Amino acid sequence: MPTLVKQVKQLSHSYVRKGGKTNRNQQIRRLIFVVSWIGEYYPRINQLEQIGKKQIIQFWKNHRDFANSTAYGYWLSIKLLWSFLNRPSVPPKPHTKAINND
Repeated sequence: MPTLVKQVKQLSHSYVRKGGKTNRNQQIRRLIFVVSWIGEYYPRINQLEQIGKKQIIQFWKNHRDFANSTAYGYWLSIKLLWSFLNRPSVPPKPHTKAINND
């Protein structure tokens, strides 16, 4: 049974081959980080189809220290996973930090 990371690489193979290579490779690296974290935090998940909103919300809770731009980049990667899995909705968005310019 392939791991979550192998499944992401299989799904993203044709995606990475087209378009801007740097950005697409960066999105896949971020997506691999997310699914590997989910695989460690939720050891019973062994298929990408088992990843849902609950796991993504827990990922955001454990990674609140991301800058707004970094969190947005990870959200775009998770959104890409949602499109790979043909999910009808968008994944949960991260909470953004309030920036004080005092």
